[in-house]
Amino acid sequence: MTASKVPMNAAVRGILCMVIGTMLLTSNDAITKWLLNTLHPGDVMAWRGLMSLPFIFVILKYEGATVSSLKSNAPWQSFGRGVLALITSVFVVLSFQVLPLADALALIFISPLLVTALSAIMLHEPVGWRRWSATIVGFLGSLLIVGPSFEEIGWWVAAPLMAATTAALRDIATRKLGSIDSGPSILLWTMLIATVGGFASLPVLGASPVSNESWLLLLGAGAMLALSNRLTIAAFKLASGAVVAPLKYLSLIWAAGIGYIVWGETPGLQKVIGAAIVAAAGLYIWRREIINQRGIKP
Repeated sequence: MTASKVPMNAAVRGILCMVIGTMLLTSNDAITKWLLNTLHPGDVMAWRGLMSLPFIFVILKYEGATVSSLKSNAPWQSFGRGVLALITSVFVVLSFQVLPLADALALIFISPLLVTALSAIMLHEPVGWRRWSATIVGFLGSLLIVGPSFEEIGWWVAAPLMAATTAALRDIATRKLGSIDSGPSILLWTMLIATVGGFASLPVLGASPVSNESWLLLLGAGAMLALSNRLTIAAFKLASGAVVAPLKYLSLIWAAGIGYIVWGETPGLQKVIGAAIVAAAGLYIWRREIINQRGIKP
């Protein structure tokens, strides 16, 4: 489905879903970073996932989902996407543990650039030299962020880069699975796999005591995680990935604001320039894709 063939109302709804979903997911990320002061990553993933399940069932009931609609028509693909989402969550949480919120997200958000590269390799989609050039420039921008971060935390800076890679693979899987399974089915199985994965870590890492304040934060994070996941899946089903994927960059602005207000984090000039280059490269790729889809000569 190309952007030019998507009805305007569907495209607009897809954009709104991505914007709201991105804001909620970034807020969830901020809560996760705060919780890591007293809980380890396995605790957060397990209890946050469990807290999200009641909200998921409310969403499913509201959408009129039936048992048959929740059954995956491609169980192995659904399982694979869920595992990719789980691995992404692990690396994202580790990123927040070792990096400022905005720095971590700036590196994670090379994911749309990787989607472009992997779409050419895995989906055999045509990618011209302009988009390849923008992808390379975006990666160079990420190095400006990695440099100072590497000096501070060493090889742990690889965590957000791994998160970006698995997130790109997850988004490609979402595009392929979206034409086979319903949105509620994708959401349910993704969250179940993530929750089981979190609890599977507790026998190894141990279960930390959880304060009343942390329970409330986990509840809020669970609600945001459930809704943001559903909105993101809906965005990719309603509109072209070329239209909605770049909107994820709004998260960088939101994260910078939260980081400054909550933790007093102020990124250095080199990191700001790097983040701007990454965002600009992603937006340029989006523009080129729209031009190609509509057959407009540059």
